[in-house]
Amino acid sequence: MGLCLLTGKKGKFVKSHIIPKSLTRPSKAGNKFLQPAAGSTTVRLIKRADSWYDKSIVIREGEDYLSDIDSYAIDELRAQGLLWSSDKLRKPATDLINELTIVNFNEPLKIRKFFLSLLWRAAVSSLPEFVGVTLSKEQIEILRRIIIGEMDDKLSVFPIILIQLTGLGPTHNFVPIKLSFNGWEVYRFYMNGLIAHIHLQNPNLLALMNPVPSDHPTFLGTKQTIVHQVKTENSFQLSNLKKLLRNDVFINEKI
Repeated sequence: MGLCLLTGKKGKFVKSHIIPKSLTRPSKAGNKFLQPAAGSTTVRLIKRADSWYDKSIVIREGEDYLSDIDSYAIDELRAQGLLWSSDKLRKPATDLINELTIVNFNEPLKIRKFFLSLLWRAAVSSLPEFVGVTLSKEQIEILRRIIIGEMDDKLSVFPIILIQLTGLGPTHNFVPIKLSFNGWEVYRFYMNGLIAHIHLQNPNLLALMNPVPSDHPTFLGTKQTIVHQVKTENSFQLSNLKKLLRNDVFINEKI
């Protein structure tokens, strides 16, 4: 029993995934993820059957909010061919390493709410693996109110850029990481071949020496969204994955 961090109501806590289980399933039933034991001074690996979950975030009503958000967004992202689990993966227009594609989401603000909810979950989680995701109390409260519909979303709050890896890659169970691009800090969420860069600063990011406003299609939330496409073999994600593998701290699928 406790106080739901999303609804503010008292009740029995339920299991809640930080990143939806359907986006981090092992490729075959019965396979496990190996991950470093949190707080261990040695490279001690433990097995995990699916993605990260926390039992101290939400009660049933709060989890229902998150489940509805997840279900809609995942169905739409798959329908748009942006996930490796899509029936048909969206292909780039050329054979270049980096490409752009225009995506017309049916309800872009609902897709945005999904990624904002991932940030909220990671920020409020008590799991030691998410200690690197930190937000102010004010930022957490803004996200909470947007998630449950108490506050209208503003595109200037945590602008989001989407990146699609255009080829299938290894199954994984990564936590979000914090990166800096030319002084702009982002949290990078990576799941099922789709990457979301959630910017911490208010927009007007610099691109090609010109400021980009938050309602530009570069950012998720408008009728049309520019999604960056990167060949998986040339991506930061794959090179980072190989680096972690060399250091024995890579969270990977094992039979």
